[in-house]
Amino acid sequence: MRRMMMLVALLAAVPAQAQVSIDRVPAIAQAIHDAERVNLGASSTRESRNVFWARVVGVIHFGHPVFNPTPDTSWCIKDGGGGRPQSDDVIVQCRSRQFWDCIPNAGADGYSFTCHGGEILPPVQNVYLPPRPAGAGSITPPPPPPPAGINLQPVLAAIAALQVKLDGVAGLALDARDTAERARTEAASAAHDAREINAWRMTVEPFKPGVLPCLRGRVPKAFGGSTDVTFCPVP
Repeated sequence: MRRMMMLVALLAAVPAQAQVSIDRVPAIAQAIHDAERVNLGASSTRESRNVFWARVVGVIHFGHPVFNPTPDTSWCIKDGGGGRPQSDDVIVQCRSRQFWDCIPNAGADGYSFTCHGGEILPPVQNVYLPPRPAGAGSITPPPPPPPAGINLQPVLAAIAALQVKLDGVAGLALDARDTAERARTEAASAAHDAREINAWRMTVEPFKPGVLPCLRGRVPKAFGGSTDVTFCPVP
């Protein structure tokens, strides 16, 4: 049972593979850009670029029947923190806060779509869900794929070695308990024998003038135990 709990905990710690990898993000962004004839160059505004990028991340997060049929709720957008606006080209993993810049030269002519980064955002910056984009519909996210194959043999070997050590410790504890029990039994038997031996010793009655004393005591029986006896001299 303990081994099973350890394996379950290990498997639960393995992150599931994303539905939308970072390598797919530029292609989705460019598909929306081209289909909707968006301009992100020098004549664009920061507000228009923010709206476009929120739509791109929303399509990735919520899914879209044309641009992204596999929604992935692990992706978010972020702002600069301290009242600064939303980023116009950064996508973030909601939980790990890893981020990637995906539109080099956004706001200038000659921009392109490619993601680079993977660092962790500073704590001051805020990560949050994108707005649900128009046309997203009600796409049900598919179940996450199973985790990639993991070699659990080293873990199982370590558990088996630990079990052997625990069994050895348990065996030593049982041996010590049995030794203590035997010592207790032998001590009780020795005390009983000592009492019996002392009981077999003869005692002499107090001397009375003119009267020979009798000897009283206990003697062992042939098949165990003892009995009281008295030896008096014949007058």
